Amino acid sequence: MSKVHVTAKIVAKAGQADNLEKELLAVVPTVRQEAGCLRYDLHRDSREGDEFLFYEIWQDGGSLKAHGQSEHMAGMRERIKDLVQGPSQISFWRAVDRAD
Repeated sequence: MSKVHVTAKIVAKAGQADNLEKELLAVVPTVRQEAGCLRYDLHRDSREGDEFLFYEIWQDGGSLKAHGQSEHMAGMRERIKDLVQGPSQISFWRAVDRAD
């Protein structure tokens, strides 16, 4: 199976960006230890500061599915539900050219 590349955009409610960043950062070390996680990077918009982007690479679709169903992700979703403007915008990508 081929690797799965994902971006997840999350937008904070007004005045909640710092709280959202704290909650998103808290899950990063655990996710990076998941089977099949090749990359899990969190970014914050440098202009407005209310938008966050996860860039993820997973070994395969099964790894990504397990990630989405994990206890720590369910907990994170519960903790951020009042901090975000709406659902995350998830996009799936196919690598065309990579440096590695």
